[in-house]
Amino acid sequence: MSSIIENPGIPLVGLNGKQHQKYRTLTESQSMDSNHPRFETVGSRLAKRKELYAKRKRANDAAVSFAIAGILLMVIETELVYGQVYSNDSLPSHLMKMSITASTVALLIFLCLYHRLDILLFTVDNSVDDWKIAMSFRRTIQVVVEFIICSIHPMPGSKGTYCAWETVESHKVYFDNRIAADGVLQIPMFLRFYLVCRTVMLHSKLYQDASAQSIGALNRIHFNFRFIFKSLMTLHPDYVLCIIMMSLLVVASWALRLCEMCNPDPHFSNYLNTLWLIAITFLSVGYGDIVPTTYCGRSIAVLTGVMGAGCTALVVAVLARKLELSRSEKYVHDFVLDVDLDKKLKHEAANVMKAGWFVYKFRKLKANHSKSFHFQRKLLEAIYNIRQIKAAQRRLLDASVTLVEMSKAQNETNKSVENIRYRQLTLEEKVDNIESKILAIHDKLNAIHKTVRLTHQPRE
Repeated sequence: MSSIIENPGIPLVGLNGKQHQKYRTLTESQSMDSNHPRFETVGSRLAKRKELYAKRKRANDAAVSFAIAGILLMVIETELVYGQVYSNDSLPSHLMKMSITASTVALLIFLCLYHRLDILLFTVDNSVDDWKIAMSFRRTIQVVVEFIICSIHPMPGSKGTYCAWETVESHKVYFDNRIAADGVLQIPMFLRFYLVCRTVMLHSKLYQDASAQSIGALNRIHFNFRFIFKSLMTLHPDYVLCIIMMSLLVVASWALRLCEMCNPDPHFSNYLNTLWLIAITFLSVGYGDIVPTTYCGRSIAVLTGVMGAGCTALVVAVLARKLELSRSEKYVHDFVLDVDLDKKLKHEAANVMKAGWFVYKFRKLKANHSKSFHFQRKLLEAIYNIRQIKAAQRRLLDASVTLVEMSKAQNETNKSVENIRYRQLTLEEKVDNIESKILAIHDKLNAIHKTVRLTHQPRE
């Protein structure tokens, strides 16, 4: 009976046997589709969205863990091989590379799970039926590129082959530069650190706060890593810059050492030398005592210089903002300067009166012209100082009026205008009420006048 009431558009009479069977099949299919996204309530959608958020964050955490584990295993295996603890063809090397491959496979599995949950979250947020709607061309390209980056790693079974090429140095000296074939696959593994940026975004309080998400949606602000990075740079710029710079120095130094390991230059056998080279390149100094010879090392040096220029600009901006006076500090500073200028102005005004009196005195006596000229110079100097002090006061007043004060004055003006408008509307309502009451009194007086006239008319 309840199914019939839920479908009032289907007639209840005049149905034959086939129509009854078709109607029963329709009601059963609709009852089976009650779990469809179209029939979900707002509460169930929010609960499902919250659950998908938590699962996606856990999947990303697992992916980051396996990515960092693979990078650490790669670094340990490379150092053991080049430290001649064991050879590249030995069993421990194969076991280490198999562990790297296993961590890479686990990373790809959790990446698949992360993107699956991300697509389900998109379907819940937008109330769509098919997950294929979420797979736009841009998202597909991003997923493919991400899987390619995370799948690069040194394969088990490689026997330490080298990639060699000829390089022309000064005086037309030709020699062969070479890098291990594993190094070509090991250096791109550091690109997995982009997962750390995603982890920072997912664990941010701004990203997890529902009220912040609602305000961002109303103001058309996307809570991506760019917005989270800007907020972190606003709140903790010193810590963020230190972490970025130290990470770049450590990673670039080890990658440069890996590129230059197979060359005869003994400087690159020590990690501290490569750290020194990356540091002076990062700071745009470039002493030239240690020079990379491979194209791989030179590329890393160029990228280090570019990143150093960007970080230097950020450091300058942060220092400029740190050294800038706050609003309250600026008020106090301007107040102290204003008081000091006011004291100087009074002092110079007193000097004008003093010098003017002595000029008048010595001119009246018509004696000692040297002292008269001296006090005339004092008078002119005091007048000049008064003009300079007034100009300084005007400059201080202009400097104190910034965009913040202008916006504050504009807000106060808007509030005053709104208050006046509200009072005007209230006054108009009161005037209208008074007018209506006066009209009512006028009508009553007219009625009373008519009544009096009727009562005093002579009867025939």
